[in-house]
Amino acid sequence: MNLAALDTIYRAPGPDRVQQLNAGINATVFAALAATINVSAATLAVSLGLSPRTLRNRTRRLTADETERSFRVYRVLRRATDVLGDAASAKAWMNTRQRALGEKTPLSLLVRDVGTEDVLNVLGAIEDGGYL
Repeated sequence: MNLAALDTIYRAPGPDRVQQLNAGINATVFAALAATINVSAATLAVSLGLSPRTLRNRTRRLTADETERSFRVYRVLRRATDVLGDAASAKAWMNTRQRALGEKTPLSLLVRDVGTEDVLNVLGAIEDGGYL
């Protein structure tokens, strides 16, 4: 799956990230991201508080908001891969209810920044060997 656009944003310095997020990315990246984490595009859209129908009909570029929410998932996936050691474990973890997250899946919390912070904090605790 081609997630190069999200990877480019991930590697960019802060101010460039904002500019790239505001510009949007190709709409096909959303489906590729969903496939990468083993969910349907509709499931990913709902998890991020986006309209599956709108995204299905989007033909060119995602809006800045849609791009930012997609990037949020990509950023957490990258972090989970680093912490858990491989992509397969990270994908499974993102779709599995976690006690430390109130029995919610990490993916379901990425709809808001504060949920994303909670997910990243849990990953930090896992990395540090902390008790969850």
